[in-house]
Amino acid sequence: MEEFAVILGRHFTSLYPQVSEATVTIVERPWERVTVDGKPHSHGFKVGVEKHSTEVIVKKSGSLRINSGIQGYSLLKTTQSGFEGFVTDRYRLLPDTRERIVATEVTAWWRYPFEHVSQLPSKPFCFTQRYQDVKKVLAETFFGPPDVGVYSPSVQNTLYLMAKEVLTRFPDISSVQLRMPNLHFLPVNLGSKEAPLVKFADDVYLPTDEPHGTIEATLISRPMSKL
Repeated sequence: MEEFAVILGRHFTSLYPQVSEATVTIVERPWERVTVDGKPHSHGFKVGVEKHSTEVIVKKSGSLRINSGIQGYSLLKTTQSGFEGFVTDRYRLLPDTRERIVATEVTAWWRYPFEHVSQLPSKPFCFTQRYQDVKKVLAETFFGPPDVGVYSPSVQNTLYLMAKEVLTRFPDISSVQLRMPNLHFLPVNLGSKEAPLVKFADDVYLPTDEPHGTIEATLISRPMSKL
């Protein structure tokens, strides 16, 4: 998809003298094959959730910028998450906790280091594979090992570790931007304190979208010094 965006950008900037710069944005919405009676359907599909996106800027001079991303990547952990270590002042209402549900919808953008069309690899670079790689690393860092997980003291901490791991694992990515709204699931007690109808026992939660905080950060890899 990224290669196609580069081709389109070079086409418009080279063909038309009045065009000095082209910005090409593409969003891929996945389709997933449906299963009927336990078998994959031969021609039936349903719309997937998260989207692969890219924005490529090509200038007539050959200057280039390639950004790739993922949108609508919903993640949730039922445990191994807390809210602690934040500033305590007169405006704070939430107490520290080491046990809560954490859920978010990740929007991620990452930039490749190619700054000119001449820097594009001579061998085909698989942007789609790198997209899958980044998606996998984001999930692995968020969830931790499948048997024990990993504790998160805050969404801020987890977001930072997710972006840092992407930069560490993939030297062909120069920067990562993550946006992760905190989607709350609050414990529900049916009835009143005096006469509870159903007592909460870690089983009924109410999803709420407002109010919520949105956590964002951009991490940039440190360029190597040139001798």
